[in-house]
Amino acid sequence: MTNTPADLPMPAPVLKTDTVRVGDAVVCVLSGDLHAGTKAIGGQVLNEALEDGPALLAVDLDAVELFTADGLNLLLTLQDAARARGVPLVLVAPSAAVRRVLDVAGAAGTFTVRSTIAEATAGYSP
Repeated sequence: MTNTPADLPMPAPVLKTDTVRVGDAVVCVLSGDLHAGTKAIGGQVLNEALEDGPALLAVDLDAVELFTADGLNLLLTLQDAARARGVPLVLVAPSAAVRRVLDVAGAAGTFTVRSTIAEATAGYSP
């Protein structure tokens, strides 16, 4: 029996994360897929970063390839939590997939967006 591509199992969706401190700011870099299956991973990383009490939380979304309403809900919840703590939240270089969901949902103007990490963290670095 020969397997066709449709018969082969799909690889598990992956969300990779990295968190770095840039002066008084914290930058979380997300790459891969952000949807219902990976929302918990992203949420944990972003909430831990926020709990560290940064002067600014920047979320780099340049390498996010798949972004669904679950990813949007995660960012909206994060924004509420950041506001409650008095921490500015900035999205950095949202990918086309992220921008598309933000636009369709009418949420594009809800977030502060910067083109680069350097631009987002200006004034928060020594």
